[in-house]
Amino acid sequence: MFFLCSGVIEMEVLELKKPSRKLTVMVVEKEYDETIRELEVARNGEVELRTPSPAFKEFLKKLVSSAKPDFATEELGDRSPEGKLELAGVFEPLKVPFFTVDIDENAKNYLLHELDTLKEKLKETLKILNELKEKGGREADIDYLTVYAGYLNDELRESTERIKQEIRPAWIVKGILDSAEKVAGSKKELVGVHICSPTHIDEVVKLLEALGVRVEMASMKKEYVIEEAAGGNPTSIKVKVKPVVKGAVGKFPYILFFLTTDEIASPFDICMAYDAGFDTVKPYEAVTPEKAKVIVQDAIFSRGTKGVKYTCFFVSGKDIDKVEDVAEVVKKTMFKPFKTSVVVDPKGAYTTAAAMIAKAEEGLQKVNLGELAGKSCAVFGTGPVGIIAAVLLSKLGCDTVIAEPFEKLSQAYVDSVVNRIKERYGVNVKGVFAPTKIERANIVQNADVVFTAAAAGVRVIDVSIIEKLRKSTLFVDINAVPPSGVEGVESKDDMKEIRQGIYGIGSLAVGDLKYKVEMEMLQDARVSGDGFYEYSYALEKAREILKRKVELVPAFTITVSR
Repeated sequence: MFFLCSGVIEMEVLELKKPSRKLTVMVVEKEYDETIRELEVARNGEVELRTPSPAFKEFLKKLVSSAKPDFATEELGDRSPEGKLELAGVFEPLKVPFFTVDIDENAKNYLLHELDTLKEKLKETLKILNELKEKGGREADIDYLTVYAGYLNDELRESTERIKQEIRPAWIVKGILDSAEKVAGSKKELVGVHICSPTHIDEVVKLLEALGVRVEMASMKKEYVIEEAAGGNPTSIKVKVKPVVKGAVGKFPYILFFLTTDEIASPFDICMAYDAGFDTVKPYEAVTPEKAKVIVQDAIFSRGTKGVKYTCFFVSGKDIDKVEDVAEVVKKTMFKPFKTSVVVDPKGAYTTAAAMIAKAEEGLQKVNLGELAGKSCAVFGTGPVGIIAAVLLSKLGCDTVIAEPFEKLSQAYVDSVVNRIKERYGVNVKGVFAPTKIERANIVQNADVVFTAAAAGVRVIDVSIIEKLRKSTLFVDINAVPPSGVEGVESKDDMKEIRQGIYGIGSLAVGDLKYKVEMEMLQDARVSGDGFYEYSYALEKAREILKRKVELVPAFTITVSR
């Protein structure tokens, strides 16, 4: 398939389709990366041997003789397809059709042109910026150009990585599938060999498996034995080759170990983990820091350095202090190369608090009330959600009050919560015990944004408090059990103006975003096999999801006349 680019260049379409017949591909790890040099950063002092060793060639011959593939492919990289391709000489005597695969030349040139354009813009911007600095230009101009140069630099880096890690592997997989079709004939089953750069193995394997291709992996381990003469000069070198053939990297099942400090593991989180793509979810209940260390050690060492990244730990429970203590042990127990991803979400507190903050940010912008950062905020509820919401708000620079409305608690209890927040998270918030309507009204009157995260089914703010407000105020309520936490705010409300200048966001509007945040955090952790996913990450993820929301185009009719 082809399309015309600017009416001049014919560019092949990057379209990945499932093969028309059963296909098995043995992905063989190459000794070096077949690079496209324009996408590589110069590395001084490194010597790159960019030719296959005799040992690798012999390894391939034996592998091909045993596997008897119908075709073979190799990444082309910077080499000319008309030039001498050394590995072609391995397959030709064995009468195995051999193809080079890589990103389409026109597509590559187009993408590299985009990178060159970014480079030129960055170069010109830096030149102007330096001239302004030397001449003592306006500070506002210097600040603007500094930010713009940073933007161009980030765009350049991200675009380069996207080509290397996403676009090029996709073209390589397309080449493998196209090669299979070329030799298929009437065969119902095909076996192929692909010689793959180490950098691309994971992505190539994932893409192939996603298209229903059965994948096996092969590599070789080398051991050198050097015999020397009396003067120390080598007289012979023996290379001992140990072939390693196994199931694909993707054959490692994605396993999530769900560690909860509660007596019963949350079915909600377990279902979320399966829906996020984990093959197996293993819950451990009543987990302590001591138990967590043993579980983590057994899990990571059993899978080896390659399999460990297909493992993930999810730490949860209703006691936020216990959860965070366990999470810290999980993180500290791992070390390179035995490191993998850890998700922390105490009974959904991190993702819920993040969703509340992100929805408030979005809502304020919608009605032109400015940024959330720096505003006066009140959080009703000293449970895990309320605590993390107060922490995030404080980190945003908000003047934050955390209030407890439950009459059976006390100011001493609230003071202890505030002290724990300061010690554990390094932020300062004010704490108020507010069991009466008068105390709650005083708090609300001084707040620009009010978050209610108290007990389910408890009304914290009633209409008599709202009626006395004389400035624009946003209420964000997560109480999904009637009555709502704020009178007049319903669960589906999303910036509903309940009174002039008074807006409400309800529990379902927050909950929908919370669900998406948790789902994508789990997916990110599964795919990356690395990282610590907690409340800061959850907030960034919530913001990202809201930014990419696409409004559906309503139905419409057009009339064409002549």
